[in-house]
Amino acid sequence: MNVEVLILFINATLVTVISSIVVIVILKKQYLPVIKEMEKKEDEEVDAHKENITSNF
Repeated sequence: MNVEVLILFINATLVTVISSIVVIVILKKQYLPVIKEMEKKEDEEVDAHKENITSNF
């Protein structure tokens, strides 16, 4: 088996895995607060809607 090809394949795989991990960490750091804020607003809207429905009965 050609050792150079194996080294290139391993190198490409490692670079792909490492870059994917870096992108995931950056996206989680940047967008996790925004996602949590949107979920909080959605929960508040659902609670308000439930209160509105129960108050009508």
